[in-house]
Amino acid sequence: MNIVEALSSPSLFGSLFEPIKTWYRWLVFAKAVYGLALDAEELETFRRFTGRTTPREGGYPEACAITGRQSGKTRFASSIASFEALCATRRRGEPPPYALIVAQDMRGALRASFSYAAEAFEAVPSLARSVVSKKGDTIELENGCILGAYPCRPQATRGIRAVVVVADELAFFRSSEGFPTDTEMLRAVRPTLATTGGKLFVLSSPYGQSGALWDLYRRHYGKDGSEVLVWQASAPDMNPTLPTNYLERMREEDPEAAAAEIDGEFRKGLAMLFDPMAIEECLIEERELEPVAGIPYVGFVDVSGGRRDAFTAAIAHRNADNTVTCDALRAWDPPFSPESTVEECSAFFKRYGLRLVESDRYGGEWPAHAFRRYGMTCRQSAAPKADIYLALLPLVNSGTVDIPNIPELVRELRGLERRQGATKDRVDHAPGSRDDRANSFAGAVVMAASKRMRAPGDKLVWL
Repeated sequence: MNIVEALSSPSLFGSLFEPIKTWYRWLVFAKAVYGLALDAEELETFRRFTGRTTPREGGYPEACAITGRQSGKTRFASSIASFEALCATRRRGEPPPYALIVAQDMRGALRASFSYAAEAFEAVPSLARSVVSKKGDTIELENGCILGAYPCRPQATRGIRAVVVVADELAFFRSSEGFPTDTEMLRAVRPTLATTGGKLFVLSSPYGQSGALWDLYRRHYGKDGSEVLVWQASAPDMNPTLPTNYLERMREEDPEAAAAEIDGEFRKGLAMLFDPMAIEECLIEERELEPVAGIPYVGFVDVSGGRRDAFTAAIAHRNADNTVTCDALRAWDPPFSPESTVEECSAFFKRYGLRLVESDRYGGEWPAHAFRRYGMTCRQSAAPKADIYLALLPLVNSGTVDIPNIPELVRELRGLERRQGATKDRVDHAPGSRDDRANSFAGAVVMAASKRMRAPGDKLVWL
């Protein structure tokens, strides 16, 4: 039985793909990867989404599907892994073969990928009978194969012999510390397939024009001779059941995001702000320095209403050699009372002799009024957040700033993105991420680098 027959059969995976006609383009993708014959209509579909003229005889050892969100790729990917696990054979004396699903290094993403794979073995009687045991994120089958979901940590797959590897959402592979792991993950899993002749599947929504997914697209899309098949399609192309009103709302609310998350297009002019290694070279041991008389400190606060974002404050000063030190960074995670947090934050600043601090542009006049009640002057920064981050960039690249090794701060700095604009660049955190600690840290450090106290008083002047 081939892959298409297995995905269509009610006694195997067919019940998970009803109505099967809505999965037509995924089935064409599968047929091309496995070297199955395409009819005239399927050949046109192949040409449309691969930019190629003719499928490779015998299929492809590696295949990459780049498509928008809600396109069905995670269910399809998990079913491919389950199919390969069922077809695996184990020779006597050999270690058990694995069917690997590699997902983002987040518990929710791992559970989602594995739940799709496990669903078939729970819902279909003929598949349930093949299960020997289920432990955590692995299922052992009677043929000796182990179906498992692994985080995108290259070291996690060492020593494994795999019959298939499915990388789900490769463009978003990051370690829990915020490092990109996409390229290293591909390097780690390819040797696991060396002795089995297994296939590598990459299925992902696109992001910026960098990283492993972009490299696969750039090198292999539309090239008939390549052994790596790259398929690019929009979410509604692959999943015609998506509601029209959902697609229209996405395009209206955020056209740039819709281009990637609906149309499957890479975002142009998008890159990480900092080189992770440049950040590493600036890291120092996490600590909070005691205030020293005579040092002209500056303070910056990223305020919050107490429900969603953290309330953060940072203090910094410039040294005689023009390096900058972040003396202290405090954070109040939600939920919290904004009023009591302003009081605590004011006391924090006063320990360093500060009566004047700057804030981001959140909350209008509220921060100024709130801090005034505790004898503090809080004024909004004249520079927008993006400008502050861009001013921080040369300090990090030159290694002239100390970054406290606070995991949340380091992760936020690594996750900052830079988007090229027509007149100026924009900098912000990635969707679903935060930058509360990074914002206050950057604000204080850039102030310390560019301004100084005239005296231990409150007035700041430009150098």
